[in-house]
Amino acid sequence: SARTSTANPLDENPNSLPSRIVARTVSIVSTLISLVSLRDLLLPGAILSFLPRDDIYLEWTGAFLHSPPPDTVEADEYGLESPLFAGDLLVHQLLGLYLFLSCAFKFASALGWSKGNRSMGSGGGGGGAKAMMMEENAERSGVVSSKMIWKAQALGDVGVLTVLRMFTPAAKSASLDLRWHLMLVAYEAFILSLYGFW
Repeated sequence: SARTSTANPLDENPNSLPSRIVARTVSIVSTLISLVSLRDLLLPGAILSFLPRDDIYLEWTGAFLHSPPPDTVEADEYGLESPLFAGDLLVHQLLGLYLFLSCAFKFASALGWSKGNRSMGSGGGGGGAKAMMMEENAERSGVVSSKMIWKAQALGDVGVLTVLRMFTPAAKSASLDLRWHLMLVAYEAFILSLYGFW
């Protein structure tokens, strides 16, 4: 029937990724976010030299108050009072954990599984409608699971984008340019929304 030919195109590989465009976008954007979030979780206050102006980012977010790097000017200035900011350190690490888990969901939905196995459901008995439903569910199981996660992650990206946009003027006053951050997160949110909701 027309429905069968539309749902199961002959040139569609059931072992392929749900969306190569989403996979590429998540690989680029979420990898960068994962690096920063893992640093904030495991090594708060550590400066990543390959990230431009990372020291200004850490100073602007207050990471040096609770985790000043050893043998630095910040350690001399904030080292004595850093234990008083233990609560800030906990929140800092908790937000890093949340961001990393969010990126892990994106990686799983974009790279962790395939579209579905065409042979599932084709060997069972029963009526034609039931066999067609089983075949279609098996064919689209990976895509349906990915779309559910992409919808939630798109809304999460919009939330992160809103927070970044809200603090852009304050960051600019501290010589921290957030335009690249905004563009990357906005692009990922657009791609996830495009493939998640349509």
